[in-house]
Amino acid sequence: MIYEKNNSGHLLETVSKVSARSLFWTFFRIGLLTLGGGFAMMSVMRHELVIRKKWMKEKDFISTMALTAVVPGPIAVNLAFLLGKRLKGRSGCAAAVLGTVLPSFCVILLIAMALIRFFDHPKAVAFFKGCTVAIVGQLAFTGLIFSKKLLRGWRQCVICATGLITVGALRLHPICSVILTSVLGYWLLSPVRTSGEEGSDAAYD
Repeated sequence: MIYEKNNSGHLLETVSKVSARSLFWTFFRIGLLTLGGGFAMMSVMRHELVIRKKWMKEKDFISTMALTAVVPGPIAVNLAFLLGKRLKGRSGCAAAVLGTVLPSFCVILLIAMALIRFFDHPKAVAFFKGCTVAIVGQLAFTGLIFSKKLLRGWRQCVICATGLITVGALRLHPICSVILTSVLGYWLLSPVRTSGEEGSDAAYD
């Protein structure tokens, strides 16, 4: 988003001047070249939108990413929808979602029409095993990038450890982890508790 002053001198949030065409081709490229789905796409979207094109600030991207992780639906589509909305309004929503979904649709259609009979070939099996390893690496890199940005204090580390313990050690349903860590985050990271703590906002710098 960009901000402009009105006649009274107050800042007003407005839709940025990014074109819907640019949004479409950016998200199309992300959707075409990223393996592993929504979580793997997060680091690529951050690189394109925040670092490379500088269309939005780090904290805006992370807040949008956090919202998409807890609402129902495919994370990649949710993230594209909200980022497109933030950058270009309704036309940005349509452009970003279409750009994200279209590559996968075309690839799946191509596989169904011409390539599915080759899936049992040893070279194809080896290729897909290599893709699986690459996806694990992508997800690990995504986790590393955002952990360096977000785990800057003991409160954030406690919330992260709680999520890992509930899913990994206690083997509870992931939705239980989401609910528990959300409540814990609301309690630990409220402005009253974090005011004056060094690094509360620096995590996004």
